[in-house]
Amino acid sequence: MDSLRERAKLGLIFLLLLFMLVFLAFTSANTLQAAQNFQKQYSAVKAEDVNAIHPWMSIHVISHIYHIPENYLYSSLNISNAAQLHHATLYEIADHARQSPDQIIHTLRYAILKYRKEHHPPVPSIPLKRARRHFLPTPGGMHY
Repeated sequence: MDSLRERAKLGLIFLLLLFMLVFLAFTSANTLQAAQNFQKQYSAVKAEDVNAIHPWMSIHVISHIYHIPENYLYSSLNISNAAQLHHATLYEIADHARQSPDQIIHTLRYAILKYRKEHHPPVPSIPLKRARRHFLPTPGGMHY
Protein backbone atom coordinates (compact mmCIF):
# COMPACT_ATOMS: atom_id res chain seq x y z
CA MET A 1 0.00 0.00 0.00
CA ASP A 2 2.86 2.40 0.80
CA SER A 3 4.57 1.67 -2.51
CA LEU A 4 1.30 2.45 -4.31
CA ARG A 5 1.08 5.81 -2.55
CA GLU A 6 4.71 6.53 -3.36
CA ARG A 7 4.11 5.71 -7.03
CA ALA A 8 1.03 7.94 -7.08
CA LYS A 9 3.00 10.81 -5.52
CA LEU A 10 5.86 10.27 -7.98
CA GLY A 11 3.39 10.17 -10.90
CA LEU A 12 1.75 13.38 -9.71
CA ILE A 13 5.11 15.11 -9.33
CA PHE A 14 6.11 13.90 -12.81
CA LEU A 15 2.86 15.24 -14.31
CA LEU A 16 3.32 18.58 -12.56
CA LEU A 17 6.91 18.85 -13.83
CA LEU A 18 5.76 17.97 -17.34
CA PHE A 19 3.01 20.59 -17.13
CA MET A 20 5.54 23.17 -15.94
CA LEU A 21 7.90 22.35 -18.83
CA VAL A 22 5.09 22.68 -21.38
CA PHE A 23 4.00 25.96 -19.79
CA LEU A 24 7.60 27.23 -19.81
CA ALA A 25 8.03 26.31 -23.48
CA PHE A 26 4.76 28.04 -24.37
CA THR A 27 5.60 31.24 -22.49
CA SER A 28 9.15 31.25 -23.90
CA ALA A 29 7.80 31.02 -27.45
CA ASN A 30 5.31 33.83 -26.78
CA THR A 31 8.02 36.00 -25.22
CA LEU A 32 10.31 35.45 -28.19
CA GLN A 33 7.50 36.30 -30.60
CA ALA A 34 6.64 39.46 -28.64
CA ALA A 35 10.30 40.54 -28.65
CA GLN A 36 10.54 40.04 -32.41
CA ASN A 37 7.29 41.95 -32.93
CA PHE A 38 8.57 44.79 -30.75
CA GLN A 39 11.84 44.86 -32.71
CA LYS A 40 9.94 45.11 -36.02
CA GLN A 41 7.76 47.92 -34.67
CA TYR A 42 10.79 49.76 -33.30
CA SER A 43 12.57 49.48 -36.65
CA ALA A 44 9.49 50.80 -38.46
CA VAL A 45 9.16 53.73 -36.05
CA LYS A 46 12.87 54.49 -36.31
CA ALA A 47 12.59 54.49 -40.11
CA GLU A 48 9.58 56.82 -39.78
CA ASP A 49 7.36 54.35 -41.62
CA VAL A 50 3.77 55.62 -41.52
CA ASN A 51 2.55 52.04 -41.16
CA ALA A 52 3.94 52.07 -37.62
CA ILE A 53 1.10 54.29 -36.36
CA HIS A 54 -1.04 52.46 -33.81
CA PRO A 55 -4.30 53.39 -32.06
CA TRP A 56 -2.65 53.63 -28.63
CA MET A 57 -0.44 56.53 -29.82
CA SER A 58 -1.30 60.18 -29.25
CA ILE A 59 -1.02 63.03 -31.74
CA HIS A 60 1.78 64.44 -29.60
CA VAL A 61 3.80 61.21 -29.95
CA ILE A 62 3.09 60.92 -33.69
CA SER A 63 4.13 64.53 -34.18
CA HIS A 64 7.40 63.87 -32.38
CA ILE A 65 8.20 60.61 -34.19
CA TYR A 66 7.41 61.86 -37.69
CA HIS A 67 8.57 65.45 -37.24
CA ILE A 68 5.20 66.91 -38.26
CA PRO A 69 3.63 69.89 -36.45
CA GLU A 70 0.85 68.85 -34.09
CA ASN A 71 -1.50 71.56 -35.34
CA TYR A 72 -1.11 70.19 -38.90
CA LEU A 73 -2.14 66.72 -37.73
CA TYR A 74 -5.08 68.06 -35.74
CA SER A 75 -6.26 70.14 -38.68
CA SER A 76 -6.02 67.07 -40.96
CA LEU A 77 -8.46 65.39 -38.57
CA ASN A 78 -10.71 68.49 -38.51
CA ILE A 79 -10.15 68.91 -34.78
CA SER A 80 -10.34 72.48 -33.60
CA ASN A 81 -10.09 71.93 -29.82
CA ALA A 82 -6.61 70.41 -29.86
CA ALA A 83 -5.81 71.44 -26.28
CA GLN A 84 -8.60 69.24 -24.99
CA LEU A 85 -7.25 66.19 -26.85
CA HIS A 86 -3.52 66.90 -26.42
CA HIS A 87 -2.69 63.62 -24.68
CA ALA A 88 -5.63 61.61 -26.01
CA THR A 89 -4.90 58.34 -27.77
CA LEU A 90 -6.13 57.73 -31.29
CA TYR A 91 -8.74 55.41 -29.75
CA GLU A 92 -10.09 58.35 -27.76
CA ILE A 93 -9.88 60.73 -30.71
CA ALA A 94 -11.75 58.22 -32.88
CA ASP A 95 -14.44 57.91 -30.23
CA HIS A 96 -14.67 61.71 -29.97
CA ALA A 97 -14.90 62.06 -33.77
CA ARG A 98 -17.32 59.11 -34.05
CA GLN A 99 -14.99 57.32 -36.44
CA SER A 100 -13.09 54.06 -36.28
CA PRO A 101 -9.44 54.12 -35.17
CA ASP A 102 -8.52 52.74 -38.60
CA GLN A 103 -10.13 55.76 -40.29
CA ILE A 104 -8.16 58.13 -38.02
CA ILE A 105 -4.91 56.25 -38.71
CA HIS A 106 -5.55 56.28 -42.46
CA THR A 107 -6.17 60.05 -42.37
CA LEU A 108 -2.97 60.63 -40.36
CA ARG A 109 -0.90 58.46 -42.70
CA TYR A 110 -2.16 60.41 -45.69
CA ALA A 111 -1.52 63.74 -43.91
CA ILE A 112 2.05 62.77 -43.00
CA LEU A 113 2.85 61.65 -46.55
CA LYS A 114 1.27 64.82 -47.95
CA TYR A 115 3.25 67.00 -45.51
CA ARG A 116 6.49 65.26 -46.44
CA LYS A 117 5.79 65.70 -50.14
CA GLU A 118 5.04 69.40 -49.72
CA HIS A 119 7.82 70.26 -47.28
CA HIS A 120 10.53 67.75 -48.09
CA PRO A 121 10.57 67.15 -51.83
CA PRO A 122 12.65 64.14 -52.83
CA VAL A 123 16.20 64.95 -53.82
CA PRO A 124 17.01 63.55 -57.26
CA SER A 125 19.82 61.08 -57.10
CA ILE A 126 22.68 62.09 -59.34
CA PRO A 127 25.36 59.48 -59.84
CA LEU A 128 28.61 60.86 -58.61
CA LYS A 129 31.63 60.32 -60.78
CA ARG A 130 34.58 59.01 -58.97
CA ALA A 131 37.10 61.74 -58.50
CA ARG A 132 40.44 60.90 -59.97
CA ARG A 133 43.30 62.00 -57.91
CA HIS A 134 46.32 63.31 -59.70
CA PHE A 135 49.27 63.41 -57.45
CA LEU A 136 52.34 65.36 -58.20
CA PRO A 137 55.68 63.64 -57.74
CA THR A 138 57.18 64.37 -54.39
CA PRO A 139 60.80 65.23 -53.79
CA GLY A 140 62.98 62.19 -53.47
CA GLY A 141 61.19 60.27 -56.18
CA MET A 142 58.39 58.88 -53.98
CA HIS A 143 55.03 58.60 -55.68
CA TYR A 144 51.75 58.14 -53.87
